Amino acid sequence: MPKSTNRTSGPNRTGITQVAAHAGVSPATVSNVLNRPELVAEATRTKVQEAISELDYVRNSFGSSLRSGRSTSVGLLVLDVTNPFFTEVARGIEEEAAESGLAVVLLNSAESPERQRRNLRLLAEQRVAGAVVMPVDNDLSDLLWLQRQGVHWVALDRGDVPEDVGSSVSVDNREGGLAAGQHLLALGHRRVTFLGGAFAIEQVRLRYEGLRAAFDEAGLDPDEHVELVSLSQLNAHQGERAVDQVLLDGAGRRTRAVFCANDQIALGFMKGLGKRGLRVPDDVSVVGYDDLSVADMVHPGLTTVAQPKYELGRAAMQLLSAQMDGSEQSYERRIFRPRLVMRDSTCALRD
Repeated sequence: MPKSTNRTSGPNRTGITQVAAHAGVSPATVSNVLNRPELVAEATRTKVQEAISELDYVRNSFGSSLRSGRSTSVGLLVLDVTNPFFTEVARGIEEEAAESGLAVVLLNSAESPERQRRNLRLLAEQRVAGAVVMPVDNDLSDLLWLQRQGVHWVALDRGDVPEDVGSSVSVDNREGGLAAGQHLLALGHRRVTFLGGAFAIEQVRLRYEGLRAAFDEAGLDPDEHVELVSLSQLNAHQGERAVDQVLLDGAGRRTRAVFCANDQIALGFMKGLGKRGLRVPDDVSVVGYDDLSVADMVHPGLTTVAQPKYELGRAAMQLLSAQMDGSEQSYERRIFRPRLVMRDSTCALRD
């Protein structure tokens, strides 16, 4: 007959020895059930699993990791944890990781190199099996340091990582900027303001370059037809605050079309326009980037460049898993294509 257990309000200190005694087997058998169940007869496995359930035993994964040298967690370091873009990316990473029995630890760099460095050191101290990292700039020294600590990594949304240095997944951001520019040009807009941030963030720089390329291909000098307004951060608050600065370009001309580095900026900008009595798209056409779920819920719906966010996350975790299990000896770069989603925040230029 199974032994009775006394439940208390204190922490559960049940160990593998107690489970073994409860099931009438050796601690080594319990260890095999937990780590190599194929070595244990089915009847014995069932007996041990029942003991685990009855005693409410929770294995010490940290201790197991120390003994086996393999962690059961991976890190995910993003630029801005408040950006819904990363929610879908994280979902893809988490679901792929879960299939391998791995947990994901989410950290936020807040676009700060110092905070990125501190978080990567924390991951190394925790002996994570690997990390998916969205670098704050083009300096890869922090990731190379992480590699020297024995932690595998994959760069997220960065396409400029040399393939002899590390693996990366990204979207062709230049192509996305080109699509946004071509769309506005097709609507008759000949002057566009790019609302973005620091070009140390590769994605922002490439979206801007793509916009300029669209004007260059149309025979229009980008230096004369594309205005740049930089923001301190890539969020809705900064987008709303930039309205007064954006409405007139450097030559004092009224801005009629704006391409924002991401949807958050675009939504904040549209809010600021509304507060000033201006209508989208009648007064100003607005294009975003990312295709967040809210982009189709606001009025008017936001024209934007869609990224395969969930697929980006799964691909990053797949590359990381290949490195961690040793099946992938070389690094790989995966690049996804963006897609323009036309809604009602853009229209043909009107006099």
